[in-house]
Amino acid sequence: MDRRRFLKLGLGAGAAAFPPLRLAFAGQDARPAPAFQEITPEQVIAINRGLEWLARNQGRSGAIGQTCQVAFTGLGGLAFMAAGSTPTRGKYAANLRGALRFVMRSCAKSGYINESARGMGGSGMHGHGYALLFLCELYGMCGDIQDEQLGDDSVRDAIQRAVKLTEHAQDPTGGWTYEPKPYGHEGSVTVTQVEALRAARNAGISVGRSCIDKGISYIKKSTAADGTIMYSLGGGGTGNSYALTAAGACVYAMYGLYEAPEAVKCLKALSEFIGGTRGRQGYHDYYSHLYAGQACFFMKQHNPKLWTDGYTKVRREILQQQDAKSGGWLQDGYNGAFGTACSTLVLQIPFRFLPIFQD
Repeated sequence: MDRRRFLKLGLGAGAAAFPPLRLAFAGQDARPAPAFQEITPEQVIAINRGLEWLARNQGRSGAIGQTCQVAFTGLGGLAFMAAGSTPTRGKYAANLRGALRFVMRSCAKSGYINESARGMGGSGMHGHGYALLFLCELYGMCGDIQDEQLGDDSVRDAIQRAVKLTEHAQDPTGGWTYEPKPYGHEGSVTVTQVEALRAARNAGISVGRSCIDKGISYIKKSTAADGTIMYSLGGGGTGNSYALTAAGACVYAMYGLYEAPEAVKCLKALSEFIGGTRGRQGYHDYYSHLYAGQACFFMKQHNPKLWTDGYTKVRREILQQQDAKSGGWLQDGYNGAFGTACSTLVLQIPFRFLPIFQD
């Protein structure tokens, strides 16, 4: 996927008995509902329908989607885990095993996680980043996994090789580009790598500190005077992109860089995009929702209003975009694979099953 298309279109192991999420809180008493509810009845219904869509649209290989399968399967796997399933327990255990098998079979000895050449329907370093995040979150939830269906390597082995590939593919500017080569850089790929590397460190995998520092520095240098994130460092001017601004804000928030001058400006711009006081350029896409929802969550202690008000607005947009008939989010340019995985994942952030979403 190239940047323009990507951004325009898209752009607890003990979960033993997690049946479909139910409205257990509905009708229990007559007390007035609080002003902010992290989880609403409408949200739960949407989540269940979205997860069922992903399950129905998963192929025999375990892949989700017809193109960019590493990216979409990684995101779909995260959505299944966000519902409390693991590869051995929960309603979506079989789906999660399938997703894991597909991702593991896409892991090259070089560490690159990709299904095919980017121009042939592959997802390039975007997919590598999402798949690495998926493996790190699974490892963090379940520990190491190794069986005959996954091949010779354990999940930890695959993560370690993938992290090294990411480190070696970093441009001297601190960014990354579409292919695993140490030259070239742009914002959306850089965000996927920086988030995956944070998840790897959280899971106990060794990651070079300088690699992360350079990646964060790239985001800082790409933050324009008005707080928006530019498409690539050195591109000049303002980014004016809700999608990349949300992605940059997610990085700042997840790393706890609340007080950095660039972060303050970026998070302010994100609040304005979400609140509608800053005009959005282009389609209000699922890529934006994916990172805006996360940024709101990561900011909940430092800026509670961004969580209570911001997440509420992001959630409302997501719910409005769900296809009434199929339960998927179909207007993503990828027949629903990307939109449904992103939307279902963001709606489940308050469940806090994924390690990255635990307080």
